[in-house]
Amino acid sequence: MPSFIVSHPIISALVTIILIGGGLTVYKNVTKDPFLGRATTTVTQGDVVRAISVSGVLESGDTAELAFPTTGIVSKVYVTEGAQIEAGAVLATLEDEQLVASRASALAELVLATADRQELISGVRGEERIITNTTVASAISEQVRTEKAQELLVENARRTLLNTAITARSIDGDEESPAPIISGTYSCDKKGSYSLKVYSSGASSGYSFILTGLETGTFSVSTDQPVAFATCGLFAKFTENAGYANSEWTIDIPNTNSVAYTLHSTLFEKAERDAANAIASAHEAVTLAQNKQQLQNAAPRSEALTRANARVSQAVARIAEVTALIGNRAIIAPFSGVITYVDILAGETAGTQPVITLLGTEAFELVARIPEIDVTRVLLHQKANVTFDADRSVLISAKVTYISPIPTQINGVAYFEIKLSLDTPPTWIRSGLNADIDIITEEKSNVLLVPNRYITTTEGKATLSVLTNKTITITPVELELRGTDGQAAISGIAEGTTIIAP
Repeated sequence: MPSFIVSHPIISALVTIILIGGGLTVYKNVTKDPFLGRATTTVTQGDVVRAISVSGVLESGDTAELAFPTTGIVSKVYVTEGAQIEAGAVLATLEDEQLVASRASALAELVLATADRQELISGVRGEERIITNTTVASAISEQVRTEKAQELLVENARRTLLNTAITARSIDGDEESPAPIISGTYSCDKKGSYSLKVYSSGASSGYSFILTGLETGTFSVSTDQPVAFATCGLFAKFTENAGYANSEWTIDIPNTNSVAYTLHSTLFEKAERDAANAIASAHEAVTLAQNKQQLQNAAPRSEALTRANARVSQAVARIAEVTALIGNRAIIAPFSGVITYVDILAGETAGTQPVITLLGTEAFELVARIPEIDVTRVLLHQKANVTFDADRSVLISAKVTYISPIPTQINGVAYFEIKLSLDTPPTWIRSGLNADIDIITEEKSNVLLVPNRYITTTEGKATLSVLTNKTITITPVELELRGTDGQAAISGIAEGTTIIAP
């Protein structure tokens, strides 16, 4: 065979080319970068959800085709197509304007009665409470001021009475020595008398005296200037060269023998009476202010509240009465909503066929069908995210409110109807709008996240390919939730770890 190849140069050249190509292929496979073309990412933290995605249609829970209950001439049509109306509104009437006016009056009476009852329950306004509280505080301050002022007036009158013509008198009717001159202001509170017994001593005046009575002590007689004796503010000055030996003198506090005593005593008693009256008046003013405060802040009497409730009930009954009368000659909105169809004009003769259509705007329901394979994962009150074709930039939250127990067969597959309520419907919401719905069946927050495609599952065990310094380590992890948004919640690995796609 080798001799054959050698003898055929063309074949020899082909063999050489094949051998060279094979060698290059082996070389490339040996030297190829094992990470070339494989994606990498890092373990992050965030939220992951598992959801069931379905389509749905928005429907109005309330739609009414309204007609007059009897025939007659239409007096007025109060609405037009597109008008927003409230429950109980009169939409059209047959000839009887007096009843419509009576109903409007009854509604106003209900508003007034309700407001009066609420005012009774709420009590006085905050501004009135402030005024009342200020009045009480002012009365208390005035009471304190009055008490202090009257106490001062009484004390002044008492002090004047105690200091009325303070003089010394001899207890001996035959005393020839002049009485000592008493000066100063008596500052103590006790009533009574001082007794001065003079005796000869080694004092410069030649005399001293023993003080008894209101105060006690022994003091030198002074003939040069008044000298204080004891501690109540009185001074005594004796006459020079008078014989005071063994004389005895009495000082009465107050001096009831003074001609001014009766006047000052009367003034003192009057000051006490005036003070008592003024303080009593101040106390009464405080009590009156506090009683007014308590009255204003008190809860309403049960009788007053009963009357207020009765007036409200009376107004409600009046509305019901007039409404019943109008009901036979008017079309009244059974619920709040928007008028979508009006086929009647004033002056026309109305029959009993529907002439006005009312679509409820507060009872929209999002209706969808769930296949039997997913229905067991849908529960009442589950959250959902909704996007309407009318504005796909707005994501609206909703919740499941109804799951039908009976399926509908479509192409041999059982589907169960569900209904959802929108948490905050946008202003542009309309019946018949198509929507994409993601019903959240499971979710986890603040967990470690990796893309689903990076997880390898073998015999129920999940692993990740961890890349460290161009070395791949197969690391087992706990798969907590595989989301339908392409992410999976895991544990058993650190955040920020670099992983490589399998």
